[in-house]
Amino acid sequence: MHETEKKTTGVKFLLVRYLCDPVLIYTVIVMTSIMYHYRDTMLTVAYALASLMIGALIFRLFDFMMSHKVIGTAAYIGLLYVFIQTAVLCAEKGAEDYPISFGVWFITPQAVVDFNSWYTVSMFLLFMMFMSSVIYYFTRVRYRIFMGFLIFIIPFAVYGKEAEKMPIAFIILMAVGYIMLLVYFRQLKDSDTVVVKVKKETWQSAGIYALLFAAIAAVVPKPQVETDRTFIESLISAEQFTDRLMAMLGNFRDESSGGQYRDVDNNTPLYYVKADEELHLKMRTSSNYHYDDDNWYEGDVDETTEKDEEVEVSFELGQAGELTKAVLTAAELDGDFAEEYGLSGYSPENVVTPGKKRAEIYSAYRYSQFAPVPQFVKSLIWTSSKEIMKMSKTGFIYSDKYFPASDVWVYDYYENTFFANSFNKEIIDIISQSDYAHLLWDAEHILKSTYRDSGENNEVIGRYADVLSQEYDEYTDYCRDLLDYGDSSKIYDLAQEITQGLDSDYDKAKAIEQYFFANDFVYDLKYVKSRGENVENFLFNTKRGVCYEYATAMVLLSRAAGIPARYCEGYLASQPNEDPKDPKIDANYVVTPQQAHGYPELYIEGFGWVTFEPTIAAAEQQEEKISLSQMLMIAGIMLFVFIVLIFAAIKAYPPISHKFFIFKCRKKKTEDVAKEVMYRLCRLYRISGVNTSHQAAEKIINISGSDITVLADLFDAAVYGNSALDSQDKEIIINVYTSAYEAFMEIKKKKKKRRITTA
Repeated sequence: MHETEKKTTGVKFLLVRYLCDPVLIYTVIVMTSIMYHYRDTMLTVAYALASLMIGALIFRLFDFMMSHKVIGTAAYIGLLYVFIQTAVLCAEKGAEDYPISFGVWFITPQAVVDFNSWYTVSMFLLFMMFMSSVIYYFTRVRYRIFMGFLIFIIPFAVYGKEAEKMPIAFIILMAVGYIMLLVYFRQLKDSDTVVVKVKKETWQSAGIYALLFAAIAAVVPKPQVETDRTFIESLISAEQFTDRLMAMLGNFRDESSGGQYRDVDNNTPLYYVKADEELHLKMRTSSNYHYDDDNWYEGDVDETTEKDEEVEVSFELGQAGELTKAVLTAAELDGDFAEEYGLSGYSPENVVTPGKKRAEIYSAYRYSQFAPVPQFVKSLIWTSSKEIMKMSKTGFIYSDKYFPASDVWVYDYYENTFFANSFNKEIIDIISQSDYAHLLWDAEHILKSTYRDSGENNEVIGRYADVLSQEYDEYTDYCRDLLDYGDSSKIYDLAQEITQGLDSDYDKAKAIEQYFFANDFVYDLKYVKSRGENVENFLFNTKRGVCYEYATAMVLLSRAAGIPARYCEGYLASQPNEDPKDPKIDANYVVTPQQAHGYPELYIEGFGWVTFEPTIAAAEQQEEKISLSQMLMIAGIMLFVFIVLIFAAIKAYPPISHKFFIFKCRKKKTEDVAKEVMYRLCRLYRISGVNTSHQAAEKIINISGSDITVLADLFDAAVYGNSALDSQDKEIIINVYTSAYEAFMEIKKKKKKRRITTA
């Protein structure tokens, strides 16, 4: 029917042959899974394509080495040198204006470092050369099951070093790819003693087996295993890693980009807490936000040490309601002052001080320079620490040396109930509508004059005068350092919109806090910010982030609304201590790096600093996370359904295709039907196009016994004789085709039955 066969050695054939190499495809899957880990989600597809093209070229070099040992080896060494040098150049380029070296970037968890495109390319080149070399060698050169398994677990080790979960899709692809290579090189590869004749059918069986294996393995219930990395993490010291790495393990830097809050799956106990309620534990504060790099930095107020000498074991940190009572005491002593500021008739005795509670905090991890301080803390009652401690004006305790792992901290703190009392709230609302700086100044002088003129040692008046004096000095600093929002007109306009019609600072603060809950913001640990994104992108575009973004946004919105605010970072003690590691420690909460948390503190005039919680996930119950095994089960069920559908489609396709072909034939010209039927039967019986129609008919008779000679005659008449065929000829052609098709299917069934019986 055709004079010559189509050549199968063209460029298209070679491309398909080389790019569909199962070893190459497996290499691409391995490389793609590794590169996905390096926080370059948008370029993962690009790395997959690069792996395919570069891997194909490297494999051709390896093929050349098989037949040209010396020249091929020299070429390989040269290529290896080029890859290493290029990787070095990329690493040097990435080190420009980047705070950490390539080596430190590699060993530091990717969740806590900024993305570096040059470092990632360098990592790709190194992994590409290594993985392509070892995968090729241990499959095509010297097949070793054990080495193949070690190669298989390398991507899992890359994820496992940070206790990160590999995406389900990669797990399934890796498993299927590994099984297919195992089957191919153990069963389907020709050797000197074995020649596989029917590879197509064997591949089909192997493919179905691999898919079913992946599906069933995913669906089968698995025990829930809680990862315990305590021993591994206890080996890490500050001398071995940078402070970026220590940020993940509980040691915060003098800058924060929020990296320590993303994708952290480390459950190493840092602190144990005994308290009656969940608590924010403050470790550091930051005052200066930079829009250009989306980072918080320490300001002068954060670095200020309240006392240069060693702090005594027990000392006061805060006084809830003390400032309010001091102002009302001045109003009671001076009627003009009370009338001027609208405080006439209010007595300090009516101020309801929140209840006092105790929190015990046990340090379980070393190498932290900062002691955890509970929210609304009143005083540090006792500590076992022998280190020299200092206290900042922003309320955190630190030391120039590291606190040891065995320290115990005992605090008294106030309940967060001050503003729930209507009288307290009314006084704060009145104070916040006044000229606050002048109010503090006037109240301080009234109390000092009273204390000086009374002739009696009135300790309460003296203490209140000191409280007002210190508050006035610090409020001046707050107005200087903690009202800067970068002069962003968008931030300012939004702050005014949120707080429109509200007079008191507390009402404004609550309105800003609630803004995130009512405007479609999403808590998303997996969201990776692009370079250049900052708080404006979070507020007006993406609305996706973690506690860092929420806290940053509330701090800047509050400042734009005229409320001094600062960014705090530490931990949220909220995880129940259900499996105590140390039975001697009586604690109901355990704090791990997973509880690292950023939150805002706002200065409410007349009261002092108040902790707020705008982060959606921390303030309301998060949806229950699906475990890896559950996700695998879901993926396995979907894969199983997919396999069933494919299998059903394969089974249903031949009869459907047969009937549809006959349907189309009845609507075409008889001459065209003769041609298409002959071509279809040749494809079905795998008869080469170089045969004539009568040679094809003879082969079909030999194969199935079906006689299509009349079809061959009509075909020749239509193609070579230019004869017109009528409708009766069409029916004859269709009947011949149907008979030949059914005979072929019957032969196929018998062959399959014989294979099953033989097996």
